[in-house]
Amino acid sequence: MKKTLFLLVCILQCSVTFSQTLNGPESIEWDATNTRWLIGNKGNGTILARSENGTLSNFVTGIPSGPYGIEILGDVLYSCEGGFIRGYNLTSGSNVFTLNLNATFLNGLTSDGNNNLYATDFSAKKIFKIDVNAVSFTTLATGLAKTPNGILYDGENNRCVYVTWGSNAPIMAIDLTTNVTSTVLATTLSNCDGITRDRCGNYYVSSWGNNKLNKFDASLTGTHTVLPTVLSSPADLDCRFGTTSDIVGNTNANNTITLTEINLPVAEIVYGNASLTTTQTFESYQWYLDGGLIPGATEQTYVPTIQGVYYCVVSQNNCSATSNEITAPFLGNSSFTVGNKIKLYPNPGSDLITVSYDGTFDGNYSIINALGQTVVTEKGNPANEKSLKIAISNLKTGPYILQLKIDGVMQNMKFLKL
Repeated sequence: MKKTLFLLVCILQCSVTFSQTLNGPESIEWDATNTRWLIGNKGNGTILARSENGTLSNFVTGIPSGPYGIEILGDVLYSCEGGFIRGYNLTSGSNVFTLNLNATFLNGLTSDGNNNLYATDFSAKKIFKIDVNAVSFTTLATGLAKTPNGILYDGENNRCVYVTWGSNAPIMAIDLTTNVTSTVLATTLSNCDGITRDRCGNYYVSSWGNNKLNKFDASLTGTHTVLPTVLSSPADLDCRFGTTSDIVGNTNANNTITLTEINLPVAEIVYGNASLTTTQTFESYQWYLDGGLIPGATEQTYVPTIQGVYYCVVSQNNCSATSNEITAPFLGNSSFTVGNKIKLYPNPGSDLITVSYDGTFDGNYSIINALGQTVVTEKGNPANEKSLKIAISNLKTGPYILQLKIDGVMQNMKFLKL
């Protein structure tokens, strides 16, 4: 009896260990809520959870067919299983959704982020729309000329983009208003399986033909770039968005997954030698002052001529990034000119500062401290005067803002009291 019990425990333990390994991984999905990858394991009918440190655990077991494409919508992970779409609660893994589409081989799966899923039927060459609230479906396309595989919702263009199987496999799309399918881009790739996008909108396609991850720009035009990592009959893709880099995950036929880091532009600006500059080089630059675009300021370095808050928007590989902000620094015994209207000097100052202006001054000014408190409110010169002297000897050392109206427009000039 003890021997039999020992063998039974061993069999159970071995079974659990086996189910927590990659066995025909077919699909992958980033679960941002629980910071983990979910992996469809068609070899033994499981969905695994992979933690950030690489530990695998069971999420769903006992799946009768597949799973193939998987997609998170709300708090449910939906799965392509033969002719069925099933859904599993993201917390418990319990089955909460079942719908028979009478499909032949559901493969790719995507969602619009609201109530609808879109699935491809690889064998029957169909595309379905599934309303998860109504637990119903409609057939959007049948008899497709090319075999549909991975599919991705593109809300900006009210379409789903999908990749196809076969040689010279085009990237295609189905219009979600008219249900008309069209070729978006002809490719030289073959047997394309998965498709995803990074944070910048660039597309990534897995191909069995070159066993690579292939990058297309956000407009899906021109030639693609082949990423260097060698894959193994790669299947589904998904992208984890990050701050400095994205991660494209894919499953491989050799029972592995590959996580490819996609570096994103990170813009940092610094001040030195009377100029602002980005610490790295990029394809393009656009400088801004107080939130407004500076015309013609499109180089890596910019020399500030007026006081205010500066930042730069850069772009690299169809992706943009906004830099940190820098307030134009105070220059010893010099001045800053705001537009063509007003000039403050000396800055920094200790006893007296002078403001000169070309426009019409309404005669009132305020001084605001670093806490946003108004510490001075005074009546200044008559409107016909073109300069104003302000005593600051009673102010504490630190930064201030001088606020006054020129030609009816409020001007804010920063100065430093020594």
